[in-house]
Amino acid sequence: MQNEFHNQMVVDWAKQNLLQPVEIKLRFASRWVRTLIYLLLYLVPLLIIAGFIFLKLTGGANQGAGWGGIFLCGFVLLIPPSIIVVLGVLTQQKFVKSLDANGIKSSLGRRFFWKNLYYVDHVSKIYRVSGVTRKIEDNQLELVFADGKAIIPPLIYDRERIWSLINAMPVQVRDDGVIRSTAPAEKFEKAPTFDEIVRTMQELKVSQDENK
Repeated sequence: MQNEFHNQMVVDWAKQNLLQPVEIKLRFASRWVRTLIYLLLYLVPLLIIAGFIFLKLTGGANQGAGWGGIFLCGFVLLIPPSIIVVLGVLTQQKFVKSLDANGIKSSLGRRFFWKNLYYVDHVSKIYRVSGVTRKIEDNQLELVFADGKAIIPPLIYDRERIWSLINAMPVQVRDDGVIRSTAPAEKFEKAPTFDEIVRTMQELKVSQDENK
């Protein structure tokens, strides 16, 4: 029989560094903001449905369009915003609400314990703007446990403090699923950026002009 996974290093670290619970507060997460977003998602479909009903009642709609067709059309229009709302709720269930010496608590109260923590993944966000693909590195943190996954989203208060706290954990770290190298940083020389190369060339040119 295989031994059960137990991350004792993280357990010991949490007992020393998380004596008091650390609450993670989401930005724009108040109930009225969520309600407003949901209303905006449903606003256009509801206006279209209301327009169809108004035209039907006033006789302005096509005579071939019955009530069944109007309600079917309304049902189809409500599917996209409903899918967005459901996905949002399911995703928010995985958001971390607080950290403490025993583990984390998700938004809906589910508990994950440090002894079951496999690794922390720094996940990037890729999006397109005007046909150009852009990437935001280290956009969110995913804490992968033996019994599930919890997410620390980017839009939180005290982001730098929370990121520093998680990065201090003695646990495997990944970047977009790839295990981060643990080799000493001094063995690698950082490649100069384009701006640094241009600046160096300008300084050399000025030095040469002064020596003429």
